[in-house]
Amino acid sequence: MRGLIAAAMIAALAACGEPRQQGGGDTISDASTAAVGEQEQAAAPNFDDLEPVNPALLAAPHSAFTAIEPSEVDVFAAPTVFEALEPLIPPEAFEEDAAISVSVREDGDIVWADIVRENIPDDAVAAGHIRIEFRREPEGWFPTNAYRRWMCRRGERANQWSSAQCP
Repeated sequence: MRGLIAAAMIAALAACGEPRQQGGGDTISDASTAAVGEQEQAAAPNFDDLEPVNPALLAAPHSAFTAIEPSEVDVFAAPTVFEALEPLIPPEAFEEDAAISVSVREDGDIVWADIVRENIPDDAVAAGHIRIEFRREPEGWFPTNAYRRWMCRRGERANQWSSAQCP
């Protein structure tokens, strides 16, 4: 499971970087909300199976990330935040022993979602962190900002989070 999640994260990180900064807020349950139709529900990932993101990583300011477009990581508007995040956490990721954590925080009509993937099987990238900000609209949740950062395996930034791509 971790291998598939890591592969998916590498693909997402290759397309863009990680982000985040936000105000405090309430934590939304990491369980996915009911999907439309039983067939969709069965295919949707169960976010309860994932660990929450380390609070120290959640505290990182947006300035510690590279700003990206949400579309760079295939995140688009959806009826729920969890449905919007599904491209970053494919169902097959739950079949592997993946090191992935997800936290979603809500502050009124704004939600911040952080996804951290660790132990990425790559010689340059050890981990990746993506932060997406969503805005509630009558039609659903719309991603308004996204951020990315990496933890490199080598170079002067080895074992440190950085907004710069790994060498």
